[in-house]
Formats: sequence, C-alpha cells, structure tokens
Amino acid sequence: MRALPHTAGLAVGGADALPAHPEAPPLQLFQEDMFEGIARLPDGSVDLIVADPPYGLGKDYGNDSDLLSGQAYLDWSERWMDAVVPKLAPKGTLYLFCTWQYSPELFVMLKRRLTMINEIIWDRRVPSMGGTTRKYSSVHDNIGFFARARDYYFDLDPVRIPYDPETKKARSRPRFEGKKWLEVGYNPKDLWSISRIHRQDPERANHPTQKPLEIVERMVLSSCPRGGLVLDPFAGSGTTAVACLRHGRRFVGYEINPEYVQVACARVSAAALAMPAIEPDATPTLAAANDDASPASRPHLIP
Repeated sequence: MRALPHTAGLAVGGADALPAHPEAPPLQLFQEDMFEGIARLPDGSVDLIVADPPYGLGKDYGNDSDLLSGQAYLDWSERWMDAVVPKLAPKGTLYLFCTWQYSPELFVMLKRRLTMINEIIWDRRVPSMGGTTRKYSSVHDNIGFFARARDYYFDLDPVRIPYDPETKKARSRPRFEGKKWLEVGYNPKDLWSISRIHRQDPERANHPTQKPLEIVERMVLSSCPRGGLVLDPFAGSGTTAVACLRHGRRFVGYEINPEYVQVACARVSAAALAMPAIEPDATPTLAAANDDASPASRPHLIP
C-alpha cells in the first residue's frame, strides 16, 4: 500500500484553516477545543472516526478535561456525539474507546444515532502482580464499533492475522487447498490481545492514555478506504495521525492541550523519517509562520 509522501506533513492550525478542504494538507491537527473547531468540518465528509475521549476517571491530561463524572460526564458525552456523528459519510464508521464503568451508557447513546456492529474487548496484557483483593482486577478496555448504515465500508483483508507455518501445515488436507482464508490469514475477532504502552516501550509518549499504534492501524486499514478521511476529535499524542501517515489516509484531528500537539508533531515527523523515502530530496521542513498570528493559528508543516 502506497503511503503518503514525506512532503505531506502534519499541518497544525487554528480557526483560520479549513478542515477537509480539497486543497488542505493531508494531515491536519487543530489546536483548539473540539466543540469549537468541528463545526467547520463539513457534514458527511468523514469516512472513519476514531474517538478516544476522556474516560471520566479523573486522568491528568494537563487540564480539567477529565474531572467530570456521573451524569455530568454522560451529558458531556451526548454533546460530543451530537457534534461528531453528523460528520460521518453514508458508509462511514466510528470506533469508541471507553471503560466498563461507562460503556453500557455510552453504547446505548451511540445506538440511538448509529448501528452497532461490534463490542471489541481490548486485553491490555496487564501482568499478574497482586492488586485488589475485593474484586477481579480490571485488565481490559471496551471498544465500540458503530456504522452510519448497514452498507458500511469494511475491508477485512488488510488486517487478517497470518497463520503460522505449523497451522498451515496442519490444514494442508485437499479440502483446504486454495482457501483464501488459509493463505491470507484469519479474522482478528472481537478480542484484541495487544499489550498496553508500558513505561519502557519505545513507542511511549508523554500521554496518560496513549493507545498502541497496532490497534489504531487495524481500525484505519479495515474501516477507511485508501485516500479517505479519518477524524480524531480527541487527538492526544497523535497515534491516529501516525497511522494515517503510514497507510495513505487523510487525517483531521483536534487537541486542546498545546503540549500534546507538540508531541503529535514530533511523532508524525519521526514516523515520516522512518518511512522509505518516496521523494528522495524531501527533508523535514517547518513552514514560515506569521509572527503576528496567534500560536494556535500558525500553520506548522512537519513531514
């Protein structure tokens, strides 16, 4: 699959930029509150939404964005859903990261707006090291997979998991010969056992709820066509932007914390440098900024 060239950078801008415009950079990150910025995004323009909002558990994101709980958190969740769901294209889909504490209510809210396709359980591979003695240790996150309509876009082949040689050998009987599933791999199913980003992980960024790139890449590859547009309303450390860069999808995201915006820029830049060069003369650039503009409205182009 052809990835975006190095010259297609992560453009960071503010209210003067137009998201999803035909002449816009392929990767756009807006340093602003999602509720303010997403109104400029045309309805029906997004192929895939990857939503990883605050969990309502008091995580420290460098601001008070995760201090809501109970009914206040649920009311806020209804607000962001009302803001993002209209942006989905007719064949568009949405993935929602959440925890068991709020997944029942959040899934019901989305089922009023979309069609639920799967509940995915992400096994975070947390090691057994003591912990609570008054209940079972929580070692998973919930992921809801929703679609705008029954005729949604989904391509299983790029995310199939290859069979190991021993399994393929055991399935070498004549009745299995020529079977596509044996050659290209099996469906990942709805239990994803992928290690969380631990403190020593080379992928680790300065973000308390960073999601593994492997998970988001699976969503992007299966649920957004090549060249399609992915929306991340809570962009955080930029994992979705990196996945889009690596796999030739366009990206628009919103992040209110300027420190996380810088983290996302650095990660996209590093990912671009690690990719095979498509443009031999392309080098990392930082576009000239207008000194009179506010920091949020200065377009920084980082390949």
